[in-house]
Amino acid sequence: MPSTNTKIVRYLITVVMFLGCSVSCGGKDAGPPDIQAELSSQKPLSLRLTLCSRAKTPATFRKYRLPWGNRYSTILVAVTPRAEYLERNFPIDDPSPETVTIEPNECLSGEINLQRVFVGLDTALKKTDIQLFWAYEAPDELRIAHWSGGWIPIAQQK
Repeated sequence: MPSTNTKIVRYLITVVMFLGCSVSCGGKDAGPPDIQAELSSQKPLSLRLTLCSRAKTPATFRKYRLPWGNRYSTILVAVTPRAEYLERNFPIDDPSPETVTIEPNECLSGEINLQRVFVGLDTALKKTDIQLFWAYEAPDELRIAHWSGGWIPIAQQK
């Protein structure tokens, strides 16, 4: 019988995979995707996220709601091929009252340092590949999919 931790990891993977597969894929090219995630080419082990507004007017919301705006803005799960998840670092990260305004069709980018998010990420990557799953709940003001998510493989580093 799987342990509780394994059940949680499997559940989170299933949720993220569902979210990633449920993003609309209409055949038209309407510009950049609403949200895009990739490993940063500039900073090792950083997740670079780009978020675009589809609102017809400027969208204003709390800055902590950006995918990189707060430690808890984006759900992140890192898993080894043996279904062992990496421990998350959960420091206090109170939301700021600051706001941000994004113009119609404007895109903003930011990064999340994965070494600060996961305990022992460097050590784990010396031994095996890591599968990173992410999910983000967008502010309604942006007029994009309520939830977005995906999967990013991180290759073993020798």
